[in-house]
Formats: sequence, C-alpha cells, structure tokens
Amino acid sequence: MQGYLSISDFARLRNVNPKSLRYYERIGALIPAYTDPETGYRYYALEQLVEMDMILMCLELNIPLRDAEQYRQPDQTLDIRRLLQDGQQKALEKLAHLRNTMLQMEDALRRIEENRPYQNKSGCYRRHLPRRLILRMPFTPSGGELEFKRRSADIFLRGQSMGLLPAFTFPIGLIARRQGGQLDTDIFLEVLQQKDGMTDLEVLPEGDYFCRQESAQASAHLDTLLSEYFIEHPQAKQVILTNLTAAHFDLKGPALELQELI
Repeated sequence: MQGYLSISDFARLRNVNPKSLRYYERIGALIPAYTDPETGYRYYALEQLVEMDMILMCLELNIPLRDAEQYRQPDQTLDIRRLLQDGQQKALEKLAHLRNTMLQMEDALRRIEENRPYQNKSGCYRRHLPRRLILRMPFTPSGGELEFKRRSADIFLRGQSMGLLPAFTFPIGLIARRQGGQLDTDIFLEVLQQKDGMTDLEVLPEGDYFCRQESAQASAHLDTLLSEYFIEHPQAKQVILTNLTAAHFDLKGPALELQELI
C-alpha cells in the first residue's frame, strides 16, 4: 500500500523478525497502522519506528514489554521524555554492574598470575602478598567443612546486604589467632571496594608471608589443621587460611594456603 510499509519491510528497518512484530501486536505494544480486511496483511507507518525503538530500548534494558504501556498517555501518545529518563537510569545501573564485573574479572586474573608460580608447591615457601580488604565474623572450626560452608553463605549474605563487592574467586578464608592457651578463629570474606564511612572492614597488610599448602580435603578437619600449625610454629601469633586461585577449576576444590606474616 502506498504510504505504508509491509511487515517484512518494516521489520528489516530495525533488523527484527516479522514474527516478533506479530507478538508485539498481540500484546498491544505495537499495533499496525493498517490491516487489510480482505488479505489480513499488516502495514506500518514510517512514524511507528519511534514506537519500535521504544520496544527495542525496553528489551535492551530488561523492561517488560507489558509495562511499556505506562509510557503512553491516555490519548495513546508516547511519553518519550519519561521513557528516555527511565532508560537512562536503567543504563547507568547496567553500566555500574558491568564495571563491577570488570573489576572482579581483572582481580581474578591478577590472582591467577600471582599464584601460578606457587601451584602445587611443596614444603614452606616465602611470597609477597598484596593488601587485602576483608569482612570478618566469628567461626568455630570444630564444626568442620559443613560449618565452614554454612558460615560462608552467612558472610556472603552479610556482605551483599552491605553493598560490598566480593572478589570473584570465592575469596573466603579463616584467620586464627593464638590467645593464651586457646585459638580464636574468624571467617572472612575478601572484598574489592570500601564504601565511604564504612567501619566494618579490616585490612590484611601487604607484606612477605611464610606459606604452606594443604589439599582441599583438609577443610574437613579445620580445627586439627589450625591447631597443628601452632604446635609446629610455637612463635606464630596469627595464621591465615585461604584458597589458592588457579587457572583451572578442580572439582575437588582449590588447594588451601596457610599464610603467616613475617
């Protein structure tokens, strides 16, 4: 029809499938400008590309199409200003999420490269570790691996509720301190950012550490592992136990690394 575009031509202008246009019609998101009563062929006006762009924007920003009607006035005109404002806010949120994901990936790659020379290293060795920002909570190592997993979930949820960004590679560990004749142990979550005014986070200092590796299976006997470390190292006051991020994921779990600041 003169002055109108066929459904295939209209779809081609925005690289969408004609089946998608039929779906948008069914839910009332985009009604053809004219439907031939005899053939049932659908035709669109060139001006309807604005509505098509609105639909594509909603899809890109995960706004349900059935909610797109909120941007129409009672006379069915499109409130473009409000749509763009909401779209801008959604896009900013998406960008912030992508920036955080990039931070996590960059940090994970850094850890993999830093740990590569120490993979499957036997005996005691010395290595330099960067400053680490942590959130910590009390932990009872006698509960073994099951308690560790339960408390890991707890501290992740707490960090999430505080708006913290955890490192990507399951950065949970333990800190054991010798206090007189007993050991006090905390579980910690390593995070990548500190929010202004937050006082709940602590720092594991940058420095040289004496280290030793244990298999992932040692997590089943955490209390024994930590107690034996202090027996073997009577001068030690504090030891950190954390996973050793590797380039390949082992279903048995990552190797564990005991770290004592020199």
